Amino acid sequence: MAKIRPSIPNFSYTTTPAYRQRLEETVTQHLPAGATLMARNFARSTASSYWLLKLNTKAPFNWITVRIATHQVWLQHAQQLEILWEDTHNFDQLGQLLVRQLTPEAIDHASFTLTAADLATIQLLKTLERNQLIWFIRMPPEISDAHKAQRFDLQTDFMATQLMLGDRNNANHLLVPVNEPRFQHRLADFFGKNLLFSQFTKHHLLKLLPTNQWLQPIMTAQQPSPNWRQEIVDAYGHEFAEMCFAEIRSRVRK
Repeated sequence: MAKIRPSIPNFSYTTTPAYRQRLEETVTQHLPAGATLMARNFARSTASSYWLLKLNTKAPFNWITVRIATHQVWLQHAQQLEILWEDTHNFDQLGQLLVRQLTPEAIDHASFTLTAADLATIQLLKTLERNQLIWFIRMPPEISDAHKAQRFDLQTDFMATQLMLGDRNNANHLLVPVNEPRFQHRLADFFGKNLLFSQFTKHHLLKLLPTNQWLQPIMTAQQPSPNWRQEIVDAYGHEFAEMCFAEIRSRVRK
């Protein structure tokens, strides 16, 4: 007997400008004191949305990612404040959820600061992307084939994947295997904060792309050091840094 696949909800109404404006107004109106909305982005095929807040706290730059969705995030150990909102037509309910869940304790638990090494790494990611170079991981087939229906643990599953540097526009071109656990750990951390977003591709590969809606306001507020290249060397070693810089130079020459 053939299996009956569950129907996929139609969230196309959430892509309209009027809906997104109402959503943004609701989020903005219910932010706690001391939180400023800096950026937002929306999932393409679901009702999920992501919101970058800057917190006016003792730390000079303190950030938090808020995820509003109808289902749990597929990333386990992601550093996001998650608000599950089932009735995506009920904006009054969303306002109540925001007030109830954006507590000082929850914000303190999910917020993050960025170190000098973080900022240097972001600068590296952006420089690579400008030259059409991004990072890929090869996922376990059972997780890749489930396409977000199975949890993906950033502390274990992510770190066990094969990491590669490749061409953004051609997943079969220039896939350079990279073994640098310190860098891979930081990518997992960024992915969990929504500083990176993902795209599935063939052969169980997952593209990891900079979330530029997030990184632009962050990098405007926090400039990386002029010596960021040396900080990459200090954080991940000369061999890793030279590999990245060599690939960038080869693209610049073209």
